[in-house]
Amino acid sequence: MHPAELAILLHHALEVRLAGLQSLLATEGWAEEDEPLHQVRVSARRLGAVLDLVDSEAYPSHKAQRRALKRLVDILGLPRELDVHAAQLEQRRQSQANPVQVAVLEHLLEGVDRARAKARRAMRKELDDLRLPDLDRLLEVPSLPSPFQHTSLQEAAWACLEPRAEGALGDLASLAAQEGAAALHKARVRIKKLRYAVEALEGTFVALPEGVLKDLRALQTILGEHHDLAALETLLLEEEGQLRGRERNLLADGVLELLGHITEARRATFDRFRASAANQDFAAFARLIRPSLGLPPAEVPPR
Repeated sequence: MHPAELAILLHHALEVRLAGLQSLLATEGWAEEDEPLHQVRVSARRLGAVLDLVDSEAYPSHKAQRRALKRLVDILGLPRELDVHAAQLEQRRQSQANPVQVAVLEHLLEGVDRARAKARRAMRKELDDLRLPDLDRLLEVPSLPSPFQHTSLQEAAWACLEPRAEGALGDLASLAAQEGAAALHKARVRIKKLRYAVEALEGTFVALPEGVLKDLRALQTILGEHHDLAALETLLLEEEGQLRGRERNLLADGVLELLGHITEARRATFDRFRASAANQDFAAFARLIRPSLGLPPAEVPPR
């Protein structure tokens, strides 16, 4: 259980993020536009990150709300990924001078647009069936723990952050040693949750560790770009195989050429990740975060 002071701080963070999500969900047509859909997904993740920090037993509706928010994020996942594919391909189409490659990109965009329309239809049905619980129930005054606990607000905040930082940053060296798209994507999710946790605990810091947040955001951005490129690679590989099977060899050759560029970009992004991750690990995080909380440095054994 958290001490009462931290429980109150987290409850306030819950109020702020819940209000943000409810405002977005109340916007008419949010699910039909790329950016509003993305913002709803991000907002639901931010709210979920705070729910992961609070004492779940203090909130009677915690389990159902957390499950529903995760389902909302999952439902929006495929439409968001296809929106990103469309934006990537359209950007390349607009900058492409080779008429053959323009034709290839237009062909790919037509296929992605069909997939987007199908995904949007499935998304609407799933959203209709989702039936989000009454989110306002999260604002009911929780049963706070006893305030007489032998720990400070800052020590309690570090206790929240420490396991999340170990999980997010502890294996960066091994991730940088060998490229693996699935593992890197999972790392991005962990890093994002760590950043959201630091932001949710803003009131516990002597000074918000802007440098740490900047580094986490940079890692998250690079890994997001890597994931988008790896996912586009998979799409192009599948499309190239289908075109070969239908003996559409000219288009298949064009897709293969584009695939080569995407692969190069993905490898370059991985190199950026390696450079960015070189000086970031749990020990470095602890050295910066603990003083920002007003806590003495901790002896962190080398990993």
